[in-house]
Amino acid sequence: MKRFILYIFIVFTLLSCGGTEGRFRLKGEFEHLQQGEFYLYSNDGGAARFDTIKVEGGRFTYETPLTGNATFTLLYPNLSELVIFGASGDVITVHGDARNLKNVEVEGSQPNEEMTAFRLAQDGKSAKATQEAAADFIRKSPTSPVSVFLFRQYFLSQKDAPLEEIKEHYRVLCQAQPDNLQLLQWKGDVEALSACLKEGALLPDFSLTLPDSAVVKAADYRGKYLLINFWASWETSGSTLMFRIKRLLQDKTTADLQVVSVSLDVNKAAKEGVERMDSVTWTSYCDFQAWNSPVVKQFAVPYLPYCVLAGPDGRILAVGNYADDILPEIEKVFKKS
Repeated sequence: MKRFILYIFIVFTLLSCGGTEGRFRLKGEFEHLQQGEFYLYSNDGGAARFDTIKVEGGRFTYETPLTGNATFTLLYPNLSELVIFGASGDVITVHGDARNLKNVEVEGSQPNEEMTAFRLAQDGKSAKATQEAAADFIRKSPTSPVSVFLFRQYFLSQKDAPLEEIKEHYRVLCQAQPDNLQLLQWKGDVEALSACLKEGALLPDFSLTLPDSAVVKAADYRGKYLLINFWASWETSGSTLMFRIKRLLQDKTTADLQVVSVSLDVNKAAKEGVERMDSVTWTSYCDFQAWNSPVVKQFAVPYLPYCVLAGPDGRILAVGNYADDILPEIEKVFKKS
């Protein structure tokens, strides 16, 4: 009888500590944070929506159905992000200090522990050194989901990454993970990099028909500074970008800046919901063809969100990420402090 009770106790303990097949569980504990909200999303099918995670007493628990593998992004209130790798049955633990989010640790599976080690090792290093470390990780561990993330983060999404190096890393990853749907989806992006816009080139001669039948063309903006941003409601950073553009246009020093937003949405209600929330009053275009949109192909958009800044002469001043590539040029042009 005692052996039977001991057996039941052991089984119960194992079940309570382990995960459940077909489910993904995330637990967290943060010092110096009693209450708050985190947000969780996934661009590869891990989460069907943008989920809110409540933090109470410095702790939180989140659970969602998951039959395969997925990459999640935990979005902090300050808009910084933490990548988390999930698999069916995983129980992943996040812990750290809310005053130092860079040093947060993620445990519970090899990919998360590898990613934590990589991230902590790069703290304080230059962008070039981090990119070299990412390349070394990809070469040594091409079958790891961490390598797929590092490829996107430090090569596919970086305008200054050498094209030949991007192609080589992509070839190695596809060879190591031939059934990875995320890699297959990036094939067009890798091919499009050869055609990406460059600083100093003329802005593509676009023509967009708006919902009210008005037509806007590249020629309409000659003599003006023009910011074009490509975004989608399903890409969280894209939604954040719309808010930042609204704040930018509220600054009197940028009164001469024109903006055209191009959405890659296929859901009209989702697109309009973001625009309504951020009070979009500037020119907005969407043909609901997503990556197959002619204007997206014309601009060879490699990723989202993606921005292009052109000067009064119609030549491109900057392309790429808003915060790193576009905003510094806007501040220089309009002499913002």
